[in-house]
Amino acid sequence: MVLFIGALVIYVIEYGKNPSIKNYFDAVWFVMETITTVGYGDIVPVTFWGRVADMVIMPVGIAIISVLTASIATELTENAIMKSLGHHTSSKGGHVVIMGSASRALKVINMLINIMNREGRYLDVLYLFNGDKPPSLPSEVEFVRGDPFNITDLMRAGVDKASVIIIVPFDEVDANTSDAKVTLLIMSIRKINANAYIIAEVLNEINTEYVIKAGANSVISLGSYTTSVIANEVFNHGLSSILSGLVSRGIGVVSSDGFVGAKFIDVARELKVRNNYVLIGVLRNGETILNPSGDFVVQSGDLLIVIK
Repeated sequence: MVLFIGALVIYVIEYGKNPSIKNYFDAVWFVMETITTVGYGDIVPVTFWGRVADMVIMPVGIAIISVLTASIATELTENAIMKSLGHHTSSKGGHVVIMGSASRALKVINMLINIMNREGRYLDVLYLFNGDKPPSLPSEVEFVRGDPFNITDLMRAGVDKASVIIIVPFDEVDANTSDAKVTLLIMSIRKINANAYIIAEVLNEINTEYVIKAGANSVISLGSYTTSVIANEVFNHGLSSILSGLVSRGIGVVSSDGFVGAKFIDVARELKVRNNYVLIGVLRNGETILNPSGDFVVQSGDLLIVIK
């Protein structure tokens, strides 16, 4: 407003008397130079009243620019503080949201980042937690402070737009209480996001079925895995170390594109030559088929289980 009114005043006073002001745009240019304190000196008022008008425009314009700059700086600072404390609303979409106890969630987050760095495949990661931001949370992970059981906070974390949601156990003395909270949370999430892939961890393996029925796509039970590993370790010494190494560093799934209709043995040979991968099985319609016969035929939609 000051710019255009001031330019109009200068134009009316100086036009016809000042050879540097040939049109209204010249007046706008002059006032812009003045209020931004640039002062190129290419245009200066030559009349008495033009100089008087400029004396009014200068402090008013500079004051407005200063207030505007201060307002922008304050807004940016407040937003930065709110984000650092987790009191903001995330703008992410297609990201990974992690919830649950900080100690367990941090382990999952660090492992996930290691895998992304190794694979060269990156996803935005967000941690929703009803407490202070963990000091050891990696800087690349967005933090939102909020109650996972509050729909408003779930929306702030962008759960409705997330592609993957990971729920680890909560800090509860009783395992069944923690698993019940995981189950209820999954039911709430499914109301706002029917398409996200939900991965949940339970403390008591007998609750796995309830968590699946609530809407989880994958349920990990620490008890079922450790029981099997411990029993097998009796006869296969070192098995636990092998399995740990495979899970953390070497096993994964790849698309079967380009191999549909081919025999398992031929695909295994090609993957070994091309990528130095060892093919050990196929994931078909949620069923894991390990070490099938050499004549086993790969179908469309299959995922190939490999050791990298």
